[in-house]
Amino acid sequence: MRTEEITEASRLSAAARFESLVAVSNAIGTHRNPHDLFGALVRELHRVVPFDYICVTIRDEKSNTFHRHSIDAETEAAVPPDPELAMEESDAWWVYQNQKPLVTSLEVRDARFSKFQEILKKYGVQSVCTLPLTTAHSKVGTLTFGSKAPDIYTAEEVHFLSVVAEQIALAFDNALHFDASQASQQQLVKKNERLGLLLELTNHVVSNLEFRDLLRWHYSSRYRQHALAHLRPGFSLQRRIRPRGEPCPH
Repeated sequence: MRTEEITEASRLSAAARFESLVAVSNAIGTHRNPHDLFGALVRELHRVVPFDYICVTIRDEKSNTFHRHSIDAETEAAVPPDPELAMEESDAWWVYQNQKPLVTSLEVRDARFSKFQEILKKYGVQSVCTLPLTTAHSKVGTLTFGSKAPDIYTAEEVHFLSVVAEQIALAFDNALHFDASQASQQQLVKKNERLGLLLELTNHVVSNLEFRDLLRWHYSSRYRQHALAHLRPGFSLQRRIRPRGEPCPH
């Protein structure tokens, strides 16, 4: 095959891949629950990205902590976080802080991620690509692809995965904010329910007050003192009879 034919085939393959990514983006964008969204990623992303393991690390803004969710793509079984790996020693931490993709290979020893590389060996992972999940207004977390094949994350592949990460970041950002807005809406409903209950109770109490009791309360001493405080100084409640010919006060 000539060089021109190879280039054209690669171009068509890339176009088909991006077209598939649009379909994947539409599919995952329908999910409003972060847990359901993560499950959809495993099923949908295989259409455009080859991987054996996938991990999403999400930052909790309120507690300033990170939650990692990893899955074995073949068995769809959850992979629990290794307790020996501190967040600060992980690939996700570096990517989140630097906002740059990171490729980790077992063929190259990296002192920064020595513990992380030891964990990769347990699962037979040879290469990993971790990317930031970032939108225009939020640093959502990171996305990690792991493969049992060595050196598959070339510069061209990392570029495509960065586009994938942009779509996933938007999907997670929407899901997380939707979840928060739903929680706020539920709090508002509860407050309105309490207010309605208080109003109902108040109406019930007022409607059951006898008119005599209501008058007694209305003309209580406290109410009279309050009323008298607003009268002019020297004003007397007793009616004063003016002598004939005395002008009216202004």
